[in-house]
Amino acid sequence: MKSLQDKILGSWFGMAVGDAMGMAVKGLKPETVKQCFGSMDDFKDVRKFIGKGVKRYRMKGLYGAQTQRALAVCDCVLKNKKADVARISDLFLELAANGPEIYYGAFRHVEGGFYQTVESFPGRDPLIPADLNHAGGSYPSLGIPIALFHQTDSSEMMRQCLDTGLLLTRNPMEVIGTALTGYLVTCFLSLEPQEDGEGLAKEQSRQLLEDAVNACERGELILKQRFPEIEEASGEKVYQALRFMVQGTLERLHGEPDALFDWICENASAHGKNKITAPAQGHVLTLLPLALVMVLKGGNDFASVLTRSLNMGKESARLGTLVGAWTGALYGFEGIPQHWKSGLVNSREIRTRGESLFQRRAVKGLKNFVDMELALTNKEFEEGKKNLPKTTQKLARKISSGFDFHEEEFEESAIPKKEDAARRRKFQKDKTKIKRDRRRNLKLDFESDED
Repeated sequence: MKSLQDKILGSWFGMAVGDAMGMAVKGLKPETVKQCFGSMDDFKDVRKFIGKGVKRYRMKGLYGAQTQRALAVCDCVLKNKKADVARISDLFLELAANGPEIYYGAFRHVEGGFYQTVESFPGRDPLIPADLNHAGGSYPSLGIPIALFHQTDSSEMMRQCLDTGLLLTRNPMEVIGTALTGYLVTCFLSLEPQEDGEGLAKEQSRQLLEDAVNACERGELILKQRFPEIEEASGEKVYQALRFMVQGTLERLHGEPDALFDWICENASAHGKNKITAPAQGHVLTLLPLALVMVLKGGNDFASVLTRSLNMGKESARLGTLVGAWTGALYGFEGIPQHWKSGLVNSREIRTRGESLFQRRAVKGLKNFVDMELALTNKEFEEGKKNLPKTTQKLARKISSGFDFHEEEFEESAIPKKEDAARRRKFQKDKTKIKRDRRRNLKLDFESDED
């Protein structure tokens, strides 16, 4: 039986590994992942595929915004013994204050709309839900460090997960998804895979999902008691959508995989503006059930589960973060392949923070979070400048915006308001130039793979 320390470290380290490996294929179709990399069985070097399927440079082995935000929550929890949303918002603002061009401060490859929420923090009561109504599955990973600190399920842990989710979005599916993610971390910490290497038994999987349905209902009740206006504004169907998603996954888990994936897409499409055609697309109602299915049925060890998940491409970093955290909690730190441990950039600091979460206190010698992340982002930026396609180098030098135009899921909420006419015009002009240049490069070899 694995020790609790090994499982907590496995979950924390697995989160960062899944995020970092997923960054290489973020936004790609599964067939493009296979064409470029074969299989996601290691950290991948994207340099020769930039402009030919891969949209922008990402440093090999370096995690992105998913883990960066979880690190901010982690450092806050270790210092304050709770997820203090006021301190978390301060850390986000510090991280956003400085950084190289094209990035949003020191954040790496954030989704549209995130910057607007962070810029609303000054003067805002952090306990009041955010204005952004985001359901893209970007924020459930915030619950991971909170769960690893508490180590067992509790109403206090769930409340802190909900509050942290509300800091960035008021969408009940995303917020309750943050609490569900934390709850499932505690579940996988308490479970052991079968001794024959077959993962969890059917009965274990069934019980886990039944308990997850109840956890969603608990999250709904806590959220309703504290912010009843969210249910009133969203409607009962949306408010309870995550619970019914878990129930539907339970009912279909041991049926045909294709039928389950089709249902995940159809169910998420009913709650989104755009039709969902692949389960790895960016929506909380696709990424959470897909991650659960992959952990429960996607393989018999950490490596096979994560590789099969990342081979699906699309929102691979978000998916890899969840799969890595849950699978790491199940199989432990020793279950993560050694070459993945050594290949993770900044692995020493990640591991030390994981050990701190187990001890529930910050150990001495931790690097300053903001300085650490700024240095990593600057390093990736400098490497990226050397690896731009020739046709984009001149354009890239001209752009000094905080927007990331290259992300697959660009949201309208990231566009400057109409009242700021000058900034809006510049935004649209820069966006058009980059899209035009991207199309030119994609025609070289992978025109048919453009997302």
